[in-house]
Amino acid sequence: MHIPDGFLSNRVALSLDALSGATILYAVRRVKVEAAGRLIPLMGVLGAFVFAAQLLNFPVLGGTSGHLVGGTLLAILLGPLAGLLTMSTVIIAQALFLQDGGIVALGANIFNIGTVTTFGGYALFCLLGGHKSEGRQLGAAAFSAGWLALMLSAVCCACELALSGAIALRVGLPAMAGYHALIGIAEGGLTAGVLVFLARVRPDLIDVRSGSKLGAADWIWATLLAVIPAVILVLAGSSSLPDPLQELLAAAAAAPRGGGAPEKLVSPERYLEYLGRAGILLLLAGLVYLAVCLARRHRRRS
Repeated sequence: MHIPDGFLSNRVALSLDALSGATILYAVRRVKVEAAGRLIPLMGVLGAFVFAAQLLNFPVLGGTSGHLVGGTLLAILLGPLAGLLTMSTVIIAQALFLQDGGIVALGANIFNIGTVTTFGGYALFCLLGGHKSEGRQLGAAAFSAGWLALMLSAVCCACELALSGAIALRVGLPAMAGYHALIGIAEGGLTAGVLVFLARVRPDLIDVRSGSKLGAADWIWATLLAVIPAVILVLAGSSSLPDPLQELLAAAAAAPRGGGAPEKLVSPERYLEYLGRAGILLLLAGLVYLAVCLARRHRRRS
């Protein structure tokens, strides 16, 4: 979902640069005041984990691939402000050293991948009562927050491209939402799996204000939790297929500028082939599930 340079207009790119810069400065001041105990080292460890997780792509529909983001997980474990700073560091490193995303578009990428997933995911997690739940309820809230936060990020990306005239909204929005409805399953699964595991083994790790240290057994379990999925993905091979945004922008670059609709993206046959009915059904099912969770939570309060 990293936007390269040349696809956003100067008005959109510079506005998001300023917005992201101001948000980061505010987060730095707040975290500097509130940081205590092992928050800073934990930010470094989780940042390295997210950086490594985003390097491994897995195939999706239609000859594309996707990767985990981890913004919601960072926000829940570190808080939204520290999670944003950690994710921003990852995005900046990717742009500078891996050429994953543009420099001018850096503010847009930080906003989409960092701000939306951390603040949006954290807000959804709290709205669903995840901070006061455990077991299956904790897993359901974490999965829903991770999935919905990624969907919000994809929608924001499509809207920015439409405002810049790179791709029509009627084309970009269904494509980005459809693909990321599937990618969000892995994102939600990662968020839920890690949180449920930590809640059972070391629940104090979810509260970063606690000052206790990790024992040898905890380090072993945490290492296995991170290494086993990574080893499986590495042995299977990281997919070289482009991600949905790269596929969308490549098709847009081949079409006339000004919001022209690439034929292979608007063709009904291509939509059935690339997105399938699964993506749209998952999107609808997720919205229905969110409505049911909110209704149950409201009934319990009343």
